[in-house]
Amino acid sequence: MLKEYLLSQDSGTGRWGHGMPGVEICRFSLPEQEPLRPIPVCGAPLQFEVLFCLTGRLTVRALQGTSYTVEAPAIFLLSDSSALRSCQYSGNLGGVLIAVDAKAAKESLVTVCSTLGMRLDTRIVKEKMTARNGCMALCGTPWTQSFFETVRYLSEQEQERYCVFKSVELLYLLCTEVSESDEPFSGSGCPVSHSLLEVKAYIQTHLSDKLTIAFLCKQFSLSPTFLKEGFRRAYGMPIHSFLVQQRLRRAQALIRTTRMPIQQIAQAVGYEGMSQFNAAFKREYGMTPGQYRKMSETATPRPF
Repeated sequence: MLKEYLLSQDSGTGRWGHGMPGVEICRFSLPEQEPLRPIPVCGAPLQFEVLFCLTGRLTVRALQGTSYTVEAPAIFLLSDSSALRSCQYSGNLGGVLIAVDAKAAKESLVTVCSTLGMRLDTRIVKEKMTARNGCMALCGTPWTQSFFETVRYLSEQEQERYCVFKSVELLYLLCTEVSESDEPFSGSGCPVSHSLLEVKAYIQTHLSDKLTIAFLCKQFSLSPTFLKEGFRRAYGMPIHSFLVQQRLRRAQALIRTTRMPIQQIAQAVGYEGMSQFNAAFKREYGMTPGQYRKMSETATPRPF
């Protein structure tokens, strides 16, 4: 796929590294060429690539002749089930590519997802990608806007780790996205309403927003009673507790994997005041965010 093309380029094209077993990271910059340079598209089973396009433009052509363009800032997800004929780039195409071998990365993905409170089934992800002809472009959404707003404040190394984290999150969101004919189940064995799955996914991708019961009810056309009682039955905790849990887990990951200032992290996960953030973090983890960062810096390096 795109990884093979980048590997075929001169050594000056980019820098390769490993985020964790089964995951490769490439920061690259391809100079503009005329005519447009074709990129061959192929793939091995259960391979996923996430291109975080920071500059330039990527033109994707499908087997049936249709084409569309991914222009920075945007995110492009490609899987082995791709029905593409080729890709071409124009401009100075640059960014970060995360290549995931789901089989080799299985244990690492399970560890990361458990830490973040996620359950990832790559077989479901593959089914979702197959339904999209193996590729998907994201741009202009709240999720992508939040990503590009955050990534510009990070160093290059921090950007690469953050891209690994967001790639796992993107695969998770695809895994939890269901059609109306699906019958997902919660941990309690009760069927989960499609609307409740949407609410859960929305919360996890909008942690920096001010989320209230009234707002979520209006956003998803639900009654307060259905939302609160249904969410508790489906996920085993009140919706507010889930929101706090997700914010603190995201904060924990950012503290451990980036050098973002603590105050900026607090804002990124929806806390306006540091005192409230410090108190919530200490209740959850038994130490302040600053103490946790110091401990993480002296601990054994983690997969990210």
